[in-house]
Amino acid sequence: MTAPHILIAGAGIGGLTAALALARRGIAVTLAEKRTGFGELGAGLQISPNAGHVLDGLDLRLPLKRHAVLAERLVVRSWRSGAALVAMPMSAEGESFRLFKRNDLHMALLDAARAMPNIRIIVGRGVSEVTVAADGIAATLLGESGAVETIEALAIIGADGLWSRLRQLAGDRSPPRFTGYEAWRALAPAPERAGGEVTLHLGPDRHMVHYPVAGGRETNIVIVRRAAEAREGWSRSGDYARLAPELETANPALRSLATRACAWQVWSLFDRVPAPMAQGRIALLGDAAHPVLPFLAQGAALAIEDAAVLARLLAEHLAREGAAGVPPALAAYASARAERVARVQQTSRANGRAYHMAAPWSLGRDLVMKRLGPDGMRRRHGWVYDWRDGG
Repeated sequence: MTAPHILIAGAGIGGLTAALALARRGIAVTLAEKRTGFGELGAGLQISPNAGHVLDGLDLRLPLKRHAVLAERLVVRSWRSGAALVAMPMSAEGESFRLFKRNDLHMALLDAARAMPNIRIIVGRGVSEVTVAADGIAATLLGESGAVETIEALAIIGADGLWSRLRQLAGDRSPPRFTGYEAWRALAPAPERAGGEVTLHLGPDRHMVHYPVAGGRETNIVIVRRAAEAREGWSRSGDYARLAPELETANPALRSLATRACAWQVWSLFDRVPAPMAQGRIALLGDAAHPVLPFLAQGAALAIEDAAVLARLLAEHLAREGAAGVPPALAAYASARAERVARVQQTSRANGRAYHMAAPWSLGRDLVMKRLGPDGMRRRHGWVYDWRDGG
């Protein structure tokens, strides 16, 4: 009997996690990536326990161990003075909150996918059209040279990011909305005694977060600031001379760290309401379905969660109902994820507003954080970090 076959568009973190989760359940996967090569842009990622449990369940704990830094606590500081406002514990017994260089996590997932005999990876070809029939889909893959390939599968999963072609093909052609902010990201050499601390500096219309990555050898830096215009796409090179004026009011430690960084990359930050996460035999996951602003550090984590839930439900319905079970499985996935992803999006937006408050409102924000204290801050986000797939 031929194994069921699923097509995934996009070989980023969400797409690779979905491919691994499906393949380990005996479902064959074709993974189509429109880029011609791999090497994830971006600097760092925070993988909280909700996503970490999924990765560990895919036997990635040991491959990731040499790259990970265990996050011990989050310290929130004033942009101008550097004074600590509150510190929140991150990792607890049995719960690992890990910090990664994005490319390290991506390559670990890619290596694991390449080792699976039932995962086929196609690069340099993106999905241009999808035809949906009663018993499956046929997708047209188009390469830059004009080469065309048709892939047939029981379903297609769009893991193709913010500017998702699959989201358009599923019927949502509304464009992402520019937020008025951009993120500057870079890496700097880590100090010799770098601990597992995530530090967040809050200022009016700007903030900075930094933490160790690459096994503690480097420091990931993100500065978010106001921007007059947006640029579509993933990233562009940034000239530090344009960023330097933002740091004139920052505390000396923050300025010193920023000057040690190199090769700044800039992302315009876009927002988008959640799309229906399934329609017939088309499903969306991660940023294709629900892009998350970077004020809760849950973009990659939500994509990993999506992948786990989708793979489980597809496997369960296929085992009971065969190919006819695919649309009900995708509908169940959409229903299972809708409330949580919308809540994470809304919480991230609210965090962004709070991060960038100016006086006098920032004084009230700081007072609330101090009154909550470390345990109160952790409990406030417990619903995010304590998630587990219910299957």
